[in-house]
Amino acid sequence: MRFTFPFFLFLFCTISLPAQKTRTSVHGVVKDSLTDEGLAYVTVTFEGAGIGARTDINGNFFIESEKTLRKVRFSYVGFTSKTVTIKTDQYNDITVLLAEASSGLKEVSIRPKKYSRKNNPAVDLIEEVFKHKDDNRKEGLDYYSFVKYEKLQMDINNVTDKFRNRWYMKPFRFIFSNVDTNIITHKVALPIYLRERELTAYYRKDPNSLKAVLHGERQTGFVDEEQEEDNLGIDGEGVSQYLNSAFSDVDIYEPKIQLLGTEFVGPLSGIANAIYRFYIVDTVEKDGKKYADVFFAPRNKADLAFMGNLLVALDSTYAVMKVEMGVPKEINLNFVTDLHIEQEFDRIGDSNRLMLVRDAFTVDMNVLKKSDGRSILTHKTAFYKDYQINVPLPDSLFKGKELIENDTGKIKKRPQAWWAEHRLQPLTPTEQFVDKMVDSIKQVPIFKLLNGLGQLAGTGYQRFGFFDLGTVGSFYSFNDIEGFRARVGGRTNARLYKPLTLEGYVAYGFRDQQWKYNVGATYSFNGKIPRAFPQNLISVSYQRDLRIPGLSLERISQDNAALSLQRGTRDKMLLNSVFKTEYKREFKNQFSFSAVALQKKFDAAGTLSFEISDDNPDDKIYANSLNTSELGLFMRYAPNQKFYLGPTYRYPIASKFPIFTMTFKNGFKGIAGGEYAFQKLTLSAEKRFFVAPFGYSDWTLTGGRTWGSVPYPLLELHPANQSYFYDWYAYNLMNFLEFVSDKYVALNVQHNFNGLIFNKIPLLKRLQWRENFSFKCLYGGLDAANNPTKTKGIFYFPTDAQGNAITHALGKTPYMEMSAGIGNLFRLIRVDYVWRLTYTDLPGVTKWGVRVMLAPKF
Repeated sequence: MRFTFPFFLFLFCTISLPAQKTRTSVHGVVKDSLTDEGLAYVTVTFEGAGIGARTDINGNFFIESEKTLRKVRFSYVGFTSKTVTIKTDQYNDITVLLAEASSGLKEVSIRPKKYSRKNNPAVDLIEEVFKHKDDNRKEGLDYYSFVKYEKLQMDINNVTDKFRNRWYMKPFRFIFSNVDTNIITHKVALPIYLRERELTAYYRKDPNSLKAVLHGERQTGFVDEEQEEDNLGIDGEGVSQYLNSAFSDVDIYEPKIQLLGTEFVGPLSGIANAIYRFYIVDTVEKDGKKYADVFFAPRNKADLAFMGNLLVALDSTYAVMKVEMGVPKEINLNFVTDLHIEQEFDRIGDSNRLMLVRDAFTVDMNVLKKSDGRSILTHKTAFYKDYQINVPLPDSLFKGKELIENDTGKIKKRPQAWWAEHRLQPLTPTEQFVDKMVDSIKQVPIFKLLNGLGQLAGTGYQRFGFFDLGTVGSFYSFNDIEGFRARVGGRTNARLYKPLTLEGYVAYGFRDQQWKYNVGATYSFNGKIPRAFPQNLISVSYQRDLRIPGLSLERISQDNAALSLQRGTRDKMLLNSVFKTEYKREFKNQFSFSAVALQKKFDAAGTLSFEISDDNPDDKIYANSLNTSELGLFMRYAPNQKFYLGPTYRYPIASKFPIFTMTFKNGFKGIAGGEYAFQKLTLSAEKRFFVAPFGYSDWTLTGGRTWGSVPYPLLELHPANQSYFYDWYAYNLMNFLEFVSDKYVALNVQHNFNGLIFNKIPLLKRLQWRENFSFKCLYGGLDAANNPTKTKGIFYFPTDAQGNAITHALGKTPYMEMSAGIGNLFRLIRVDYVWRLTYTDLPGVTKWGVRVMLAPKF
């Protein structure tokens, strides 16, 4: 997901507003008397009033009442409680220091060496909650349905007078006429994005099905809600889908909770007692029923786990009535300075079952450490009503693969009167201000300049009216055949004609003194820009350019300047002349297919040659070129996958669902210049597995088969990598053209331990490094019909200057390599030590190496 951050970084300023006074209000911070650090989740209550709150992750709190109250009590596990006298009828701002409990209370200290699970009533209670969770969670019902209203807002948080008065903010000072002040932290926030949704959810236990029908969705802010490319390049639909993934609904009864693209161990997991410490801090009474207030915190505060409080019914149900939880400040979680979840449950009708009625989730993210505390604050609030429990639902509700479907084509065009009727919480004046603020900002000349610079930095393209010049990263590059390579190109954008994109480039190599070029056109039949989902388009292109055999890059061209530095030599390439026609169609269930017609001509370039095998080694015969005529079919199924529509590419949003692909090509001999008849099939499956607390793994299994007798450029040239950057999909210690197969199966495993080991090492856990491991294995083979030493009339494998073969067929031993690395260096960089396990005696082999990659993650 890409926002216009260059502008937002200049936007962090505002005025300070005084807090609104109530009859009795108290604001302050609670700290450890020894360390002077803020204490999170301290219980704060007015004595004798039953009104309470808890401190945030930094120890801040706010509590108020219209009653005349004089004392506030502060209690925290492992610390001595304190009561503070306050002034009534006015605002109080205080700092409270809590001391560690005396020896008589040390058995309940949260210090690891003093905690015991034995004879701990809190542990016994949590075990009962776990045993009864299937009886209490809504998924234990045969049927249910409810109406949900959800509001999600993003703000620039903690903007100050100092920055408001800086010279470069002068054109934008009008936007600070409407800001919000956080009553707990006193930080001032400026809204930049707001989304509202109303939907009805339906659930059936047998067969297990969940479906939601969306009635209305409204977005305001720096987004393009209709997926129409504008000068901002921010896809509203993609933003919405990303937020759904990153800020997914939390089920407190789930053993593992997914948020922010990662997985946390929940406090009600089967392994919770190994991850958490539990304490009963109080018992409360509500509506004649008693509840235990259970505090929990992770044993290791760097682990991906929560800390907070559960309010548990002290009856035979052991149901959770309320949960407040967040994360420790020491957690190994990037960019997140605060995270808070609050859920409230209530009894529905005559049912004894507690159902979720309110859900609030807040996360504060500080991307740049040197922004004086300014951050992006996202808060999502959901309200639930109109519960129907165990009322049978018709099968027709659960048809289709989509989890969320629209009840009408007008969900994004609901009038204000509709929203006023359906909102379960009215918008504040500040929230209503977002649309007006954004429209005004777009008219400011300096904003247009900053936005253009952001576009150039983020996409590599510079816009000139309806034409985008780029990409900047490919204007210059270097390789062994072309020497210095200059390239210039671009594409049309939606300002010319939205459904049509024209693109191309021209390049020149100063060593080989040859021109290369590409031209193409893409037309979308559904009237949207061609990248928009679901695609229904046709494209035609012709390209004549050098390509490295076996090089496969994702979303980056091989002539990108960053890839000019390579190990070994790149003096063997193919000059490809490819005419391509493709029709692509996507469906809403995420099944897609492409039908492709290709006419290719391959010329050997550099030191590569096409020597034809025959019976007379002294009379060498060389082919001038290799020509094919192909038809292909590509199919892909990625259930429930969503995309963020960037200005250049579509970025898939990672999920737990598998992805399956199939590619089939048929080569024709004697048709349209084709010289070989062959068939080629490739199958692939990939999936992410979350295995908290041990991190997550990405597995990819690929297999392929080629039928027919063909030269090696038409076989499977396995993806190699000779750069110093770690390539997720290629073999990082394999040389270009090193291995070729006509049948193969490959396994690629990438595992991220999320700091499981480093979090337990006192000096290292402060660095928040994370351990990475990978293993890649390739089995392959070559039929006699495709082996030039056994079959005449096909190309010999390439050799080096000394006549040694550089291309080989795999034998009974698979090619294997693995790596161990350290990720999250400076929150951005991953460094891997890679070593090659097999075929280490071949000439020109690198047995080990260090590779680097950019890998920013939460």
